[in-house]
Formats: sequence, C-alpha cells, structure tokens
Amino acid sequence: MNPKKYLCTLNIGAEDAPPVEARDAPTRRRLARAFTRLQNIQLVRAHRQDPLFGKSTEERIIWRELLDLELQDVDEQIERILAAAGAGAGE
Repeated sequence: MNPKKYLCTLNIGAEDAPPVEARDAPTRRRLARAFTRLQNIQLVRAHRQDPLFGKSTEERIIWRELLDLELQDVDEQIERILAAAGAGAGE
C-alpha cells in the first residue's frame, strides 16, 4: 500500500500471469480470468483514487479461488489414499 495515495497495489504484474492456452485445464482458465478481473479492479481503483472501489468483489474472487484450491487439495489427497489402498490390496 502506498501510504501517500492510500492505494493498494497488487504484488504481481501482467507479465506474472500464467499464459492460458486452449488445452489448459478449466481451473487454470478460470484462475487466469479471475487474475484479469483483479487487475481491472486495481486499475479502476487507481484511476478513481478510491482504495475501497471493488473491495467486496475482490474479496469474493480471492476467497472463491482459495476455497476451490483447498477442495482440489482434498480431492488429490483422497486420490492418493485410494491409490495407496489399491496398491496395498493387490499385494
């Protein structure tokens, strides 16, 4: 945050955004769209010099993506457990 202008800035730039290709997973495409929306909110916020502009939308985007990542992690853990159980049963 810039204390003189009271504007929050993202720590990542457009060059840091992951490239999105047609073969990418739906999750990766959704994350890229969310990243673009967050950048647009940041640009409007800076232009309007309104540090609160789009704050609730920004928080919803971030929390939605974080929760989805948590669910993906749980799914992967379950798959690993099932694979380990299946490998153990075959012995």
